[in-house]
Amino acid sequence: MPIIATITLALLLGAPAEQPRPGDRAPAAAELPTPPAELPAPPAELIVTGRRLADAHAACVRGECTPLRDARVSIALAEEQFRGGAYLDAKHLLAAAVARNRRHAATDPKPVAALYEAYATVARHDGDLRIFRTAVRGQVETLRENLPPDDPAVLESETALGDMWITVGEYGQADKVFAAIERRQADAGNDRAAMKASINRIWLAAARGQDDRATAMLAALEVRPAAADPTIRPALRVLRLRLVARGTDDGQVDRLIADLAREPMTRPALISGPPYAPTAGAAAENAARRFSDVNMSASLSSEVGRINWTDIGFWIDPDGRTRDAEILRGSPSRGWIPPVLTQIAGRRYTTFVGTPAYRVERFTLRAKYGTPKDSNIRRRTGATWLESLDLTDPTTAGAAPPPPPAP
Repeated sequence: MPIIATITLALLLGAPAEQPRPGDRAPAAAELPTPPAELPAPPAELIVTGRRLADAHAACVRGECTPLRDARVSIALAEEQFRGGAYLDAKHLLAAAVARNRRHAATDPKPVAALYEAYATVARHDGDLRIFRTAVRGQVETLRENLPPDDPAVLESETALGDMWITVGEYGQADKVFAAIERRQADAGNDRAAMKASINRIWLAAARGQDDRATAMLAALEVRPAAADPTIRPALRVLRLRLVARGTDDGQVDRLIADLAREPMTRPALISGPPYAPTAGAAAENAARRFSDVNMSASLSSEVGRINWTDIGFWIDPDGRTRDAEILRGSPSRGWIPPVLTQIAGRRYTTFVGTPAYRVERFTLRAKYGTPKDSNIRRRTGATWLESLDLTDPTTAGAAPPPPPAP
């Protein structure tokens, strides 16, 4: 299943879109604990790997593919590169695919939007937030201008726009986007979509430290008729548990989880976890921004930031606790990984029915793109930040972990 274009491509292939899982960035939008729908299997001629996939992509570069096939092949090859740590290769491939296909936005808006979405995902993990913003805007505008306003793809892309503002630190703008979605969907009588936008606003308020506002918003949400919807009710209970769990001791969290278990779930939803420890450079940059001080970690013209990445697999037991986190593969530098393992070990998920679930997450430690002092070349430089992405295939989420890669 494509990971880097989960929203638009899922709709493109005819399946309901999975709510995007918030990454490591803070604060993050809410994650609904509803099980994701599986993507239908692609046509047999698209199940290609290695050389055949490269050959199929070469044909698209020569202009021999429809926009739909180009989107599927280009995203598949870019994901293969991304999984192998070749972030720049994946970003350049998707940039070229967008350039080839954006002229087809009016006739094939969903394939074009899927390319923009994949491009945005890779750019964010590469640290290129300028391209990330541009690509998300391209995705939203492509769908908004060429599809009816009530098309599910339009709604999902607008939610991605709010998440984009969170990623770049514009939390007030993100709240405005979610509020507009909430208002528009409520006016259209789409109560479920309006509730999802409300949940995003509540979690954003909580993540910004506005606990009283978040609690009041949730209380108002819980008395709406749509709160009784069986697909919404568990999400509201998880959200309330997340709010209460902030600053609560483990014993109280255990009692809250036990109370939630009266409505069994089939998929674990994250409730709480310790914060990721910021790198020294990131801490200095945050302090400088907060106090309008000189940033002692400011980059120099001679610096070139590198990317470190790792895939970590771990089990989530039905009681909501994690265990056996292990490094599956990654870049050679691993000194930064132990705090990530500690964070995973401290997570608490909702209890669920069934066998333990296996999850794989990609973690990327990289600097953001910028132009250093005394330089005209834009590149990754300065303090490093952590990004995460869930790579778990829902069709194998409960299976045994894959074998470690050969050294």
